[in-house]
Amino acid sequence: MRQMLLSFVLVLPLAGSAWGQNIPSPHDLPGPDAANPQQGLPDQVPDLQLLPPRGPGAGGGQPGAAPQAAGPQRPPPKPPETEEQLLARLAKAADQRGARAIERELKARWAHSGSPSADLLLKRTDQAMEAHDFDTARQIAQKLTDVAPNFAEAWHRRATLATHKDDYGDALASLRHALALQPKNFDALAELGQILEEYNDKPKALEAYRQAKSIDPFVEGINDRIRELTKAVEGQGI
Repeated sequence: MRQMLLSFVLVLPLAGSAWGQNIPSPHDLPGPDAANPQQGLPDQVPDLQLLPPRGPGAGGGQPGAAPQAAGPQRPPPKPPETEEQLLARLAKAADQRGARAIERELKARWAHSGSPSADLLLKRTDQAMEAHDFDTARQIAQKLTDVAPNFAEAWHRRATLATHKDDYGDALASLRHALALQPKNFDALAELGQILEEYNDKPKALEAYRQAKSIDPFVEGINDRIRELTKAVEGQGI
């Protein structure tokens, strides 16, 4: 029982010529004859629209050069999935491998309270648990719930450690705090089912297990507990 509970935790310039023809300066043109206004104008005026573009940024710096095509545009990165999207994918996970990846992402998010000090205490709790120093881990978890009472994972860790010490009263109360703050915590629901079994409340334990499975079909050992309790509860005519 204790091992099962603990397993839940553990992106170019224009010149003065065009094609060899000199463009006359306005001061070099003879003035117009009053009787013939067209007299004095050059026979040919170059079409300025045919002149080479100015500067290397227009036409690549060479007359007549085709403009360079822009490189392929990368699509903008997709925003991260919301917690609701992750939970929806988890409920429809096709296999255990896919479910575990989503579980890890959700647990990583739930482990962030928004308070660096609270997050540090949670990390130290987990480190003590990994070292099997459960007394120290429990002391830190209890302190964590005092300084961060709205941090669901603090209560979850406290419940897990209380269960390890067979303190089911503290474990049950802590799990209720955790689930009030984070109702989709599938591990906490499964742990609640186990504690309710210890109190021999099989109908409520079965309900907790089923809720956990509806969120995560691959909670460890959940199918066996549901199958066994279903037989027991139905055998009682419930």
